[in-house]
Amino acid sequence: MRAALHPAERRRIEAMMPPEAPHDVVLRPLGGGDGRTIIVTSTAQNFVDALFETLRAPDWRTRLAAMRRRRSDRADTLQLGLPTHQQFQIALFEAACRAPGRPRLDPAKIASRGLVLRRLAGGAVQGWMKAGSSIAGWQATAERDDPDPARRGPQHGANAAVRAILAGRRRTQPLAEDVLPLFVAPRDVCEACGRTILFAPIPVVSSERSDGAPERLDYAALPNEDRAELAAHFSSYLGARPAASLPYPGTPLDPTINALGEKFSTDVDRGRLFLVAQFVQQVVVELGGLEAKPSARQLMNLLDGIVLPLPGNRATTAARFVREASPILLEAQPNAGGVLMPLSWPRVDEATGTRLFESALACLSDQHARLTAAPGKFDGRDDLFQVRAFVRVAGHDGCPDTLVWSDPASEPFRILPWWDGDGPPIRIALPDLSQIGKVKPSVAFEMPPALANLLAKDPKQLKDGGGDTSGLQLGWLCSFSIPIITLCAFIVLNIFLGLFDLVLRWMILLKICIPIPVKK
Repeated sequence: MRAALHPAERRRIEAMMPPEAPHDVVLRPLGGGDGRTIIVTSTAQNFVDALFETLRAPDWRTRLAAMRRRRSDRADTLQLGLPTHQQFQIALFEAACRAPGRPRLDPAKIASRGLVLRRLAGGAVQGWMKAGSSIAGWQATAERDDPDPARRGPQHGANAAVRAILAGRRRTQPLAEDVLPLFVAPRDVCEACGRTILFAPIPVVSSERSDGAPERLDYAALPNEDRAELAAHFSSYLGARPAASLPYPGTPLDPTINALGEKFSTDVDRGRLFLVAQFVQQVVVELGGLEAKPSARQLMNLLDGIVLPLPGNRATTAARFVREASPILLEAQPNAGGVLMPLSWPRVDEATGTRLFESALACLSDQHARLTAAPGKFDGRDDLFQVRAFVRVAGHDGCPDTLVWSDPASEPFRILPWWDGDGPPIRIALPDLSQIGKVKPSVAFEMPPALANLLAKDPKQLKDGGGDTSGLQLGWLCSFSIPIITLCAFIVLNIFLGLFDLVLRWMILLKICIPIPVKK
């Protein structure tokens, strides 16, 4: 029988032998599956501990398979729910050596690790890019480039100090891909599965937005069908048209008439007054015609070329009429200047009408840019995403770390909107009617004097146009009970839902009531 070597003798012999060649490392889906097996969904509130409990079980493969519950759309694209849906998404990987038997990688050899979330857009792969504290948003990236630009290309430990000095002297920082935490499972979990397991919660919500300018929508470049719809939407006074008289010609504009509320009036002049007010509203509010922008100035210059006759052989222009009439027609301000309704609107030829339309489209592009915030990380409802993990395996002394990407990436997925979830509804307890007396005010509204005086007026007086808010200059602090307000709103909601259901037949989608026993 062969005698065992003394430990000291074994160490002496091992020290004399050549070092073992390093193995290539693979980072793959846990269990050796494909991209469809990377993402699992947990409904446990403490989903990390629940995951570890699953991985410690002898039948962990079967349990993980049950956590890969699929919800897909018609194109069979995976759809992931939100934490508000009581769903938590986790990406699972294993690190192994590319050697016979695929022995697991020693976690001590992992110098760093991370997960990247990428957007698939028109065949391109985009990463969420940052430069220092600035967020550049979604930018094209190579799938296997190091997310840290300082680590790209050949790296040697001897050059680290030089690279640090050069990086500090750069005036602008290069874009780096946002890296999410990737964790190594506890030792007992890895030993139970016989694998080095790495996991990462997948973020599906974010408040981050790009610091760049919002995406500009060029209305002038829209397809002809969309342009035709916009032309039909715009007021006829913003295009070519024949000459026509105006309602109430030569009379002062009346601020007591709610011109925008006369759309369906049976009175012919009231209906025509609505069309004039709609034109003013579109120029001032929708198109921002009174703002200091080139597109707005161009539109107003064109309107300045349309001369509108007034009584007494006087005249004004369409642009001036818009400026003077907007406070009266749109805000019901007093007509202190005696602004008159012009007598008529002249003929506008096709060339001028086309210029008005194109100028209005340019104003819409500026308004869209003004009203649209910079794109957020998850703003696109139809955006497709995927995740890919990486590890940097520590090299020998003086050798750079080896970057290893997971292969394959996860299957593409969409993120469900907040209103489309499978989780249980939030439960709100309403007070019993017998307990109303116990409900105390829980919120206070501070009202300025003008609002308090307005609310103190007789409702009939307000209906008849009594808008005078003069009175004592006293503010008020009014306390209300949120539970009672909620109860009132709930009762009113059910009344209106019943009325709307007569037409829309949507009650089965909006309201599900089941009986529950109440302790007597």
